[in-house]
Amino acid sequence: MKKKIICFMAALALLVCGCSDGGASADAETVSMYDLSKAMLSADDSLPDMTSVSSSDDDAENLFGYLSDLEYDKVDSFFLSYSSEGLADEIAVIAVKDISDVSEAKDTLDAQVKSRLNTYTQYDPSQVERVEDAVVFTSGRYAVLIICDKSDAVKAAFNDFISQ
Repeated sequence: MKKKIICFMAALALLVCGCSDGGASADAETVSMYDLSKAMLSADDSLPDMTSVSSSDDDAENLFGYLSDLEYDKVDSFFLSYSSEGLADEIAVIAVKDISDVSEAKDTLDAQVKSRLNTYTQYDPSQVERVEDAVVFTSGRYAVLIICDKSDAVKAAFNDFISQ
C-alpha cells in the first residue's frame, strides 16, 4: 500500500510539473516594464527618438487608452514606446492580471495596428508597409506589439528578458 501511495504521489508531481506553463502562470510576478522596455528598445539600433509611457506614470490609465481599450482594471502593468518623429515605430507590452485576459489584450493590440494603418494611409503612406509588417503576439500573461525595422531582434529581446 505504501508503495502505491508513493507511486501515486510521484505521478501527481509529474502531472503538475508537466502542465506548467514555464512560469507564466497568473501568479507569476510581472517583470519590470522599465527594464523590459529598455531591453526591447536597445535591440533595434535603427529606432528614431522614442517617447515612452507606462503604468508607473501618474496618468497611466488615461495614457493606456491611447494603446488599448482593454478595461484598465485587467492590466497589471504596461509600457508603450512610440516614435517622437511621427514615424510608425511603436513597441508595447501589456501584462494582464489574469492570464485568461491575454487574448483580449492581444485583440486590442490588433485593433491598434488597424487604427495606425488607417492613420498612416492618410497621414504618411510611406509608413503603411511598416505598419502592415507589425508583429502582435502573446506569451504567458503578456500581449506584445512591435512595429519597427528589426522586429525579429526586438521579439527575441522580449523572449530573452522574460525567460530570465
